[in-house]
Amino acid sequence: MVSSPPRRRPRARLLTGAALAAAALLAGCTAQAPAGSGSGSGTSGAARPLNVAFNVAPTTIDPASGCTLDDARLTMALYVQLLQPGQTKDADGVPSFDPTKAEPYFAKSYDVSSDGLTYTFHLQDGWTFPSGEPMDAEAVKYSLDRTTAIGGCGSAIINDLYLSPTLIKQVTATDATTVTVELSTPDPDFPLALATPAGSIVDPSVVEANGGTTAGKPNEWMASHEAGSGPFRLKSFEPGTKAVLERDPDFKGEAPASQTINVSWVKTDSAMLLQAQNGELDVAQGLSKSSAKSLEGSADTQVIASTATANMQMLMPNDKAPWDNAKLREAVTYAIPYQDILDNVLKGYGQLYYGPVPPSMPGYDASVAGARTYDLAKAEQLMSEAGVSGPVEVTLDTISGDTNQAAIATILQGSLKEIGITVNVNPLSESAWGEAVYGRTAQAALRLDGPAVFNAGYYLSYDERCGIEYNTGVICVPGNAALLDTVRSSSDEAARTAALDQLQANWVAASPKAILYLDKTAVAVKKGTTYLWNPITDMRTWKAA
Repeated sequence: MVSSPPRRRPRARLLTGAALAAAALLAGCTAQAPAGSGSGSGTSGAARPLNVAFNVAPTTIDPASGCTLDDARLTMALYVQLLQPGQTKDADGVPSFDPTKAEPYFAKSYDVSSDGLTYTFHLQDGWTFPSGEPMDAEAVKYSLDRTTAIGGCGSAIINDLYLSPTLIKQVTATDATTVTVELSTPDPDFPLALATPAGSIVDPSVVEANGGTTAGKPNEWMASHEAGSGPFRLKSFEPGTKAVLERDPDFKGEAPASQTINVSWVKTDSAMLLQAQNGELDVAQGLSKSSAKSLEGSADTQVIASTATANMQMLMPNDKAPWDNAKLREAVTYAIPYQDILDNVLKGYGQLYYGPVPPSMPGYDASVAGARTYDLAKAEQLMSEAGVSGPVEVTLDTISGDTNQAAIATILQGSLKEIGITVNVNPLSESAWGEAVYGRTAQAALRLDGPAVFNAGYYLSYDERCGIEYNTGVICVPGNAALLDTVRSSSDEAARTAALDQLQANWVAASPKAILYLDKTAVAVKKGTTYLWNPITDMRTWKAA
């Protein structure tokens, strides 16, 4: 599970270099390009349904309220956005995903004013919702206004984490095919925010008929129903269990590769592994690393390991005891056997580092954010310096059914006990875990975290803004907010780089959380299946053999 408003960067100069997220395509298959902005629904696609399983179910399918990449999986299929993530090709000509670019989707093109404050989007003409209502500028305005008004994770994403005031100052439907968006501050990464599921276009007539929009409050009907505009329709949905997506024959954009996608959420690792082994699944995402490893070399299944920016963290909310003691936090980070976790839990599907910027992002500085090593003697010395008297007991919230988190929690129990910290593991449902973490009631939690908007400013705004709602670690490193302002807004590349380097050094010195590893997603794919890795899980190109 990747949580937060989903956030997502080798060292390149920040915001100017194009860093590609790792992409993988099943050998011997040719992926179709992501759905484009051309007209005509087409008839391509496999007659056999595509069978897909994930281990974590969405808590909502409302694009305005979704907080995690697990929430985004269906949303991406059911809705269109003004823009979509970019495309590129690797050295072998294989299509891949480029999260540093935003390309046309419902918007054919857009213009930006010289001051960077006004974006004018020129829309496709003649598109309609399944209801028959026009998909036009008024629908776009309604959708963006609705998301901002609800004020949930979707608002944080499309506003690129500019929250007070919001980045989007005003949306105007100039005419049926023109939308103007005025911003409160220049933000060159605004198009990337619109290319996320949070920027989805909903059918106003359907939303209004089912609860409408109430400021500051989620729409409960939309959490389990769709008011879609995308290439697939939601034929059926049993929250937490299964869903069936069917291609919309009237969709005006490029048709998706599959006619039908059967999605299931399989929380038991052994059950998902058995289904993959039996050939019941074309794509199985969420297997434990041990189960994925066991499928390597299979005659029928290929394991595709892809690195984006998802990283496993142990949250230590800095406003709660015992984590308000910086020396104790630092002690914990040296008491964790990282290599054991990498070898025995991840089976090598990961990378070690310690810092606020993952190695897969531009701006990562290995000189200050290299892996923190297990050093029990140093951890014990730091505990002594922390001045802690007597035993320390903490409750660690995990997601029930997540085998990786369960295994990591067991390791943490044993390792932290060595320095006098008793860890009580508290498995919770996805929704209860979300309430504890986002409601900031968790004393500690394991969290697989990665951003929806692929730029440094968005990613770092979680931990480097003191007191904002989405700072789930309640982190406030002195000086880092000002450094982040430079990272986000300076036109001087050298100044941005220097600010980011200092920000990382300050963060590492404060030890505000335990970064356990950069994750590699190991996906089991039946051979012959057309599959393209994308951290947002864009199923438009996927197709059964």
